[in-house]
This record gives sequence, structure tokens and C-alpha cells, in this order.
Amino acid sequence: MGNIPLLATFVLAVATVWLAVMRPSMRLDNNWPLLLYLCIVVYLNSLELVLNPYVVYVAVVCALLLRFEFLNARVVLLVRTLEQLGLIHIAWRLAKAVLKEVS
Repeated sequence: MGNIPLLATFVLAVATVWLAVMRPSMRLDNNWPLLLYLCIVVYLNSLELVLNPYVVYVAVVCALLLRFEFLNARVVLLVRTLEQLGLIHIAWRLAKAVLKEVS
């Protein structure tokens, strides 16, 4: 991995951790998570074998459900939990890739 992909991986890891921390207190109709997921999907299609595509796409679908649907409170809790788990997994894999390249 070169310098630019390494920097992109680091920036995405930091942004993913920020979103995972801030997402429970954000409003559901916020557009920032969708912008981050767009960057993550572009990254996923650019560099292979760093992120699990199934986890990324499940998190994207959860974010889209939260943004564009009016769901029951229990369903919102389930979808938010799935999205948080996806964000944690994505952040873990990105941090692991950065640490692997640095050491």
C-alpha cells in the first residue's frame, strides 16, 4: 500500500470511529453518515481485501433505513445496533490495516 492509500485508510478509520461515537446522539435524518458511507464504498471498491463487503453493505442499508424510513422505536434500536456493530467492525479492519502497514 502506498502513501495515498495509507492516508485514506487512516482518515477513514478516524472518521468511522467519530461516526460510531457520535451516531447515537445524532438525529436520524442527518446526511453526514451517508457521505461517510459513500467514501467507504469507494474505498472498498478501490482497495480489495481490507474490508468485508457484506459488513459494509449491511451498514449502508441500515444507514439508509434510518435516514429515509419512519420506523417503530424497537426497529430503530435494532437497526442502530446493527449499524454500530458494522461501524465497529469497519473501524477495526481499517485500524488493523494501518497498523500492519506502519509496523
